[in-house]
Amino acid sequence: MTSLSLDPVVSGRAGLRKTLRQLRLGFAGMTLLIVLVVAALAWRSWREEKDHELLYLSSLVEITGKSLDGYFATHARALRHLGAEILASRAPLSREATRHLLIQTRRGHPDLLHVVLFLPDGRAVMADDADPGPRRMDAGARESFRLALDNFQRGQDFDIGRVLKVHPDGDWVIPLRLGVRNPEGQLVFVLSAALPVSRQQVFWQGVPLPPQSALGLIRDDGFLISRFPEPNAMDYEEAYGKPRNGQLREYLVSHQFPLRGVTEGYNSVSKADYLFAFHRLSTSPLTVFVSTPLGNVRNNWFKQSEFSVVLLVCLLVGGYGVYRRSSRQLLVWDSERAAHESQVEFLAQHDPLTELPNRLLASDRFRQAVALAERNQARVALLFLDLDYFKGINDSLGHDIGDLLLQEVAHRLNQRLGASDTLSRQGGDEFLVMLADVHNPDVMGQVAQALLDALKQPFHIDGHELVISASIGIAVYPDDGHDFGTLLRKADTAMYKSKDSGRNTHLFYTEQMNVDADERLKVRGWLAQALAQDRFVLHYQPQVRLGSGAVMGFEALIRLQQPLVGLLPPGRFIATAEDTGLIVPMGLWVLHQACAQAQRWRSDGWDDLVVAVNISAVQLRRGHLEQDVRAALLASGLPPTHLELELTESLLIEDPEHALTTLNGLKAMGVRLSIDDFGTGYSSLAYLKRFKVDRLKIDQSFVRDLRDNPDDAVIVQAIIQMAHSLGLVTIAEGVEDENTSQQLRDLGCDEAQGYFWGRPMDVKQVDEYLLKASSA
Repeated sequence: MTSLSLDPVVSGRAGLRKTLRQLRLGFAGMTLLIVLVVAALAWRSWREEKDHELLYLSSLVEITGKSLDGYFATHARALRHLGAEILASRAPLSREATRHLLIQTRRGHPDLLHVVLFLPDGRAVMADDADPGPRRMDAGARESFRLALDNFQRGQDFDIGRVLKVHPDGDWVIPLRLGVRNPEGQLVFVLSAALPVSRQQVFWQGVPLPPQSALGLIRDDGFLISRFPEPNAMDYEEAYGKPRNGQLREYLVSHQFPLRGVTEGYNSVSKADYLFAFHRLSTSPLTVFVSTPLGNVRNNWFKQSEFSVVLLVCLLVGGYGVYRRSSRQLLVWDSERAAHESQVEFLAQHDPLTELPNRLLASDRFRQAVALAERNQARVALLFLDLDYFKGINDSLGHDIGDLLLQEVAHRLNQRLGASDTLSRQGGDEFLVMLADVHNPDVMGQVAQALLDALKQPFHIDGHELVISASIGIAVYPDDGHDFGTLLRKADTAMYKSKDSGRNTHLFYTEQMNVDADERLKVRGWLAQALAQDRFVLHYQPQVRLGSGAVMGFEALIRLQQPLVGLLPPGRFIATAEDTGLIVPMGLWVLHQACAQAQRWRSDGWDDLVVAVNISAVQLRRGHLEQDVRAALLASGLPPTHLELELTESLLIEDPEHALTTLNGLKAMGVRLSIDDFGTGYSSLAYLKRFKVDRLKIDQSFVRDLRDNPDDAVIVQAIIQMAHSLGLVTIAEGVEDENTSQQLRDLGCDEAQGYFWGRPMDVKQVDEYLLKASSA
């Protein structure tokens, strides 16, 4: 009976233990299952976090690499263009002409520093005049130059050297070297320039780098070109002066260049794992890299893991709260990642300084505008705008003020545009405006003028009052082209034409502009060759006294002897010579040749002859005219009274105080002065009284129609009377017949020149002319 009474108890306890055991096993199994699920989720989140970081680094380095590709390619093209111009001369250029080409290249690319022409043996031949310091290379520069020559011997023609200091206390620069070869493949000379490392730091400041990350540019031999964050002053030598330094050293030693893609590696210097992303530049032997500690990813993941522990506890107590919190955390993470990706995309399509669309985005919007224009039978206009004299602001006030000015200019221009229009920055001080869906062609000119008017009011930048203007060129789809590149080039051509037309204006593109541009380029090459190869010649046109008919002197007129083309008159090349500055060495050559020839005439017995030489405004502005004239007179032995300088009215009006000082110095020497083409410019008694000139030269436009146009006769008579009242001699040009000569005598004109007495002649023909005149 007792045993029978205990069975239910034992059976109940065993069932209870079994139930408890089952509950424990069930709880342990459930806990293990939850732990495994949480561990799997944590591992998956770790891989996703790292993959997202690698994808972000890859996008970041690719966008940065594409921007640097354009930056280095632009300056490489500038050096290639300069090298082609120098090589195309087929003979060594003069020092002045070569220096002018170097200076022009540097002015067109403000970041391009220290443009120097070297021989293959390392000797500097010529440099731009921006840096007056010594040109001798230090040890680092010589070693970099030797390595560049080695690369040139292996068939390369462009080299980016190791980072150097300009001078011991100067800035760090990136050397660029271009090997220029002749058609036989021989290395003729090396063009060297430099890009400031500091300008890349300005660009990289806007790049959204993860914490404790680095962004940089490295050569194939492991030398660091630039790095962001920028090294401090004491670390510059260590960072830029030696290869494979810093946190990447051990990794770079064990890998093969060029580096590409994304990877993970251990850095024994910092004792940490790193994620790396590399992008090889397509136009230069350089690689952009970005590195970030794997600890960044681990920290972010740890945050997620801490939350996973809370999730485990909350799942055991109640999983609903964990779900809500994890969902909110995931949303925050996704929002931050989306913000990073949005910032990267923005940088890829916008200018970092002004936040305007860049060329890439402008090109995309152009394609959309063209599609709309084709549907609506409308036009699309590209307005290429370039600020006038902006380089002077950068040079005098610094790039910081220049950058602030560019931001204000962008703001003002945007205020004058409609919602459908696009304003983009092309680089430097160049902006592009796209007008979409244009039905009235007059709108293009009205918008261009509105943009110019927007810049008229002074800009107040950091305590400075700045006044600027702009030049605009306009190209129209489909009239001038169908693709973005063609229209951009034509708008750029029209913009330069507007600068030639006086600046602060706008012009539409015409085919003649392209012809003119080709002609200027061709003539520019001819002038450079002519200076180097002595292809200029002087012709002389006689000047006579109307009363006696006696020859009193000759005007020296320059000609250019170009093979296969013949003898070119000055009207074909003088304007280009003034634009390029080559008029200065040309003018000096004319002075010396004319003075020497006049002295030879004196030696042959023609003691009374005076030689007249035309002076360009560029020669007067350079400030060396008085010294140049004195040197020509001393070299030839010609008395100053036998030299006459012909100046235009506009030359005296542009800078009257400087002109007055120079001309007074010339008069003190005894040189004669005359006003050329009188009556066609700013004719004024005020400046005639101030400037002590000897003669007025009546322009041929009044002389040729003297017989048939009574108005011309009245003008000529007024000029003669005014000149005589001031004690000045008058000489008329363009006299072609006896009737005109007689009428000038009747009006009281003193002297004349023209085809009636003789065309411009070479020296041999002048000698024959003088003999014939003396025997008549």
